[in-house]
Amino acid sequence: MFRTRSFPLRVIPAALALSILPATPPAMAAKPAPPLDPSAPMVAVAETTSQVWTALAVLPDGRMILDSPAWTGAPGPTLTLRDTTGTTRPFPDAAWTDPATAPEHRLVSAESLQLADDGTLWVLDSGLDAADHPVAPPKLVQIDTRSATVTRTWPIDPAVLRPGSHVAGVRVGRGHAFILDSGVPGLIVLDLDHGPQRRLMDHHPSLTAQHPIIAGGHVVRDGSGRAAIVNATEIEISPDGQWLYYQPPCGPLYRIGTDLLTDPTITSFELDDSPTLWYKTPPLGGMTVARDGTLYFDDIATGSIFRFTAGRVYQRIVVDPRLRWPATPAITAAGQLYIPTAQLDLTPRFNQGQMTVQWPLTIYRIDTAALPAPVR
Repeated sequence: MFRTRSFPLRVIPAALALSILPATPPAMAAKPAPPLDPSAPMVAVAETTSQVWTALAVLPDGRMILDSPAWTGAPGPTLTLRDTTGTTRPFPDAAWTDPATAPEHRLVSAESLQLADDGTLWVLDSGLDAADHPVAPPKLVQIDTRSATVTRTWPIDPAVLRPGSHVAGVRVGRGHAFILDSGVPGLIVLDLDHGPQRRLMDHHPSLTAQHPIIAGGHVVRDGSGRAAIVNATEIEISPDGQWLYYQPPCGPLYRIGTDLLTDPTITSFELDDSPTLWYKTPPLGGMTVARDGTLYFDDIATGSIFRFTAGRVYQRIVVDPRLRWPATPAITAAGQLYIPTAQLDLTPRFNQGQMTVQWPLTIYRIDTAALPAPVR
């Protein structure tokens, strides 16, 4: 999920970073709604004293598939299944997370998850260890969650990667996988049925972090103490598969039509002009989309959760000091929003090589179906 580029803060002050952005058509103005008062109630549903969960998928029966990428510095399998009693085990099985398993049949570092309505879990494996050393080629893995079996894998073609590539986020729709390269900013489009893979929008400003990340009032720094610059890792797709949303953790949020990304006749010049600045988000730990198209954002700057409706109304639904670096959330068909707290600023990658996470880390649940609609 995170490969950092290190720059002394004085090299890229925020004003300069913004000034180097190309002229972009402004997004249609969003409409604010008053924050929920009181905040939406949060219920603790799971916790860990050993792993840093950065994403999750919630199965219809209440079990959770939990993602702990290698770069967090936490031990244990990169994917874990937690049943309704709290018991955990490697997912899909022990062999797929065993270092002795052949690389093509092993998950090294799950960077991104997407659960489809038919029970398919899409997993993006960077193949990189905690120090970003390649252990296995990156790949997209399709898992049947009903049988806990891997049904197919797609190795990422070396031709669409670059030295320093770190695949970080994936969403699947309309027969294609859309994969973010955060190490070297770019977007990889993989045709699931026919196999071709294309690399698009190399170093496009919408994919490239233009300033550091602010969390809890402080600049997030890398292992050497310099400002951490992280390219696009956050990605989501609209329920109808028509729009792809993405951004670096520092923001802002862009949107582009998937029909453009899957059309091989579209030129690179046309693609470069196609992303739309969709919302000037705060620094995000992750985002997810509900069935009605409402986006939910985890704001790491203030420990808040925002919603952004399809009608472009935004509203803060909760602010809570327990939400220290909330990571990628998940929402069920019934509107249950699950938020893992990750404290990533206290993990080695962003804490001068030290793990000082304040255990336990907790997953919270919010019943968004019970919330009043935002009123402007």
